[in-house]
Amino acid sequence: MIRRLLGVPLLFAAAYSAVGFSLYFAIGVVADRGLGLTPLIFLAAGVLFVLTTFTYTEGSAMFLERGGSTTMARYAFNELVSFTAGWAILIDYMIVIALAAITVPHYLGPVWDGFTEPAGELIAAGVVIVVVAALNVLGVTGRHRQRLLSVLALADVAIQAAVILVGVAVVFEPELLTAELDPFTSPSLEDVVYAAVLATVAFAGIEAASDLAPDLDFEPADLKRALTAGAILVPLTYAAMAAVALMAVPVVATPQGPETELAGPFIDDPILGVVQSYEPAWLADVMQWAVVAVAPVVLLWAASTTMLGLSRHTYSLATNRQIPRWLGKLGRRHATPHVAIAIASVLTFGLVVPGDIEFLAGVYAFGALLAISIAHLAVIRLRVTDPDRERPYRVPLDVTVGGSRLPLPAIVAAVITIMAWVSVVVFHGGALYLGGGWMVLGLVGYVIYRRVFERTSLTRRVTVPPEALVKEEPDVEYASILVPVFGTKLDDDIVGTAGRLAAAEEPESGDGLGPRLDVVYVIELPLTVPLTAPPPTEELERAETALERAREVGEEYESVEVATEMVRARSAGAGIVALARQRGVEAIVMGGEPPTRVRGGAILGGVGAARPPEIGEVTEYVLRKAPCRVLLTAPPEAEPAPAED
Repeated sequence: MIRRLLGVPLLFAAAYSAVGFSLYFAIGVVADRGLGLTPLIFLAAGVLFVLTTFTYTEGSAMFLERGGSTTMARYAFNELVSFTAGWAILIDYMIVIALAAITVPHYLGPVWDGFTEPAGELIAAGVVIVVVAALNVLGVTGRHRQRLLSVLALADVAIQAAVILVGVAVVFEPELLTAELDPFTSPSLEDVVYAAVLATVAFAGIEAASDLAPDLDFEPADLKRALTAGAILVPLTYAAMAAVALMAVPVVATPQGPETELAGPFIDDPILGVVQSYEPAWLADVMQWAVVAVAPVVLLWAASTTMLGLSRHTYSLATNRQIPRWLGKLGRRHATPHVAIAIASVLTFGLVVPGDIEFLAGVYAFGALLAISIAHLAVIRLRVTDPDRERPYRVPLDVTVGGSRLPLPAIVAAVITIMAWVSVVVFHGGALYLGGGWMVLGLVGYVIYRRVFERTSLTRRVTVPPEALVKEEPDVEYASILVPVFGTKLDDDIVGTAGRLAAAEEPESGDGLGPRLDVVYVIELPLTVPLTAPPPTEELERAETALERAREVGEEYESVEVATEMVRARSAGAGIVALARQRGVEAIVMGGEPPTRVRGGAILGGVGAARPPEIGEVTEYVLRKAPCRVLLTAPPEAEPAPAED
């Protein structure tokens, strides 16, 4: 596990690598409108980032599930809100990859001028996307590469620290930051708000970082130390890097008004423009090649990590029936969602073609601020609705409202992010059209998928067994399987097991029929009641619910036909065996039930000493009388009974 390998340094490095890379393209975008206030804007963005990290840490550590804001919204609100956050994050994942892909060729410019030409930039960006997609389809990224990730993160921190320290030594002129500064005029209040919103691109990767939560083995103390380090380092790094950049490439007066070349020739590679401005020339050369050696690799790996986050995110949406299951299908060999990765790669390349970093940053802000606002509200709501849930980490500084202890930082951050999102809607026309169009497309698709194809509620959670998304062949194959269900939690596992066995059969057998699951619920009626009598209402409802749920799970296996039936019998075992003979099935897949607890063993009529723990009366009957093979799914071990006084 990560903590056991390198402890807190790796925990911090893994998180920082997912966000620190954004400085390689964010400074120029923000400086275009922020001008001399850019360092303060980044400092404020860094503080907001820390507050957001607190929220994501509490939520992710609480559930230890992938999905970030999507998962938090699911537990705090419902599936519709969860999907809204999840769909917004999907486009942000693609934008982050596009930003990294556009930036890589510009940081390779000193190696060959052709990389900065339009054709060369487009080809190089396409290669980056293809490489990132291939790495993720082949499963090269992930926690097994975390040692390499930590090395790259440390190299990233080192080069950024070197740029700052060398810059302070050779270009330290604070008066340059205020030379063209005229409060409320240059930049204007609208410019400051605009730049501050674009600065949220510094949050790039926070969702991907939150996806590390299920893979981390940490202690609460480790988490607090890593967050403390991030709370200090991230805002200071953002602000210091921006300050050095604007001293090296200052804002100057032009006929069009104050401008900086960071937002002009260097907008695609601002850090390279900064170090190239250092003097003497030999120092600029050394720093330039240091940046060239580190920045493209860091950006490539950051894009790969983001694609990993996208693939995990898509898989999470598919298993929760928020998007069609075929989008989350895992490959047979590498168990990665290759369909989602391929589609995302094509869409990402479409975002790369215009090459407009500022436009992409605006669209990113639209999606990120929406999802982050939902995350803050989710953590706040969970403090009210689920206050007793174990929280390995809690956002500090609680305030008591109506008897609930609410996290003040999350409340403040929620207000800020909601207002910032509104400003995107007001000031960023392009971001509104693309981001809003993306959200409308997703929500319409969600409604159609859930209501028309899945015939289920827009807000109720319905999950797909993860195995249904994995294309793997079991060791045995059966074309027709009888699956008794009993309305218990084990039913999903039973039907999922049977589905995988049936799905491994050839799509069409010799008689022209495909693999089939016959799902049955046996209603036991006593001898005093005719078998034709209607069953009790409560038992009938239980049967209908169990069969409907079994159908939903079974139909996740596309090649398998699922039929459900309610059967009346004097005993469950006799009903199962009779139906197996009648249907001529090849196998029965059922869950074992624990034997009775009657004392005295077989001698006194009890079965506790005569059967294995997973064999009960129904199971034993089916095993003895079944006309075909019986496969048993053992129930989870029961908790010990409390001791008697």
